[in-house]
Order: sequence, then C-alpha cells, then structure tokens
Amino acid sequence: MILELPDGYETRLRSAQSRLSGGQMQRIGLARAMCGEPPIVVLDEPNSNLDAIGTDALNAAIRTIKLRKGAVIVMAHRPAAIRECDLLLVLENGTPTAFGPRDEVLRKTVQNHHKMLLASNDPKSTP
Repeated sequence: MILELPDGYETRLRSAQSRLSGGQMQRIGLARAMCGEPPIVVLDEPNSNLDAIGTDALNAAIRTIKLRKGAVIVMAHRPAAIRECDLLLVLENGTPTAFGPRDEVLRKTVQNHHKMLLASNDPKSTP
C-alpha cells in the first residue's frame, strides 16, 4: 500500500492535508508499531476503519508478531479483530466476566458464537 503512494516511503503526510483514508492511516500506524520488532504490541480497535484487504493484512501482521514469539493485546468489538487471538478476556463495565481460550469464551458469552467461528475461516476453531 505504501509503495502505491506518489513517493512511496518518502511521501510526506500531513494530518490536515492527508490523502489517506482512515484504513490506510490505521495500516501505516500498525506498520510503525511493528518497527523494531517490539516484544508487545497493543492494538485498540485495530480494524475499525479497515476493509477486507486491510483486515487480512492486520491478521497477517498479528500472526507475524506471534511467530516471532511476541505478544499482541487486542481491544476490540468486531469479531474479525479477534480472529488471531488465542485467549480472550471479556470486560463489562471494567469487570472481568470471562477469560480463557477464544473459542471457549465465545461459546459461553456469545449467542451466535458458531457463526462467528465459521466466519473466521479459522481451521483450528470448533463450533
């Protein structure tokens, strides 16, 4: 995506004159967060402005961090954002109400959990 900008990595971006969509800005923010391979990356609503391609890129980035033994903390409301999560912590008004393996927590806390698991296209998910 960055290479498609007029000057690639050298493109100057200014918030007031940004030529980027919200999704593009999120993807650049994710790339910046991954620079230097930090051991922990915290993502707050990382797919709030992403289209399907951006969401796929986000999930690939999370897999990359995990493969190098890094940790990713994702705060999200959208199911697609938790596709690569192994564990879930559900908070209601700041109080923990569920914690454990993703699929187990979804089964216990979400009525349409089977649809969420199928939609994730994750072979390790079991409805």
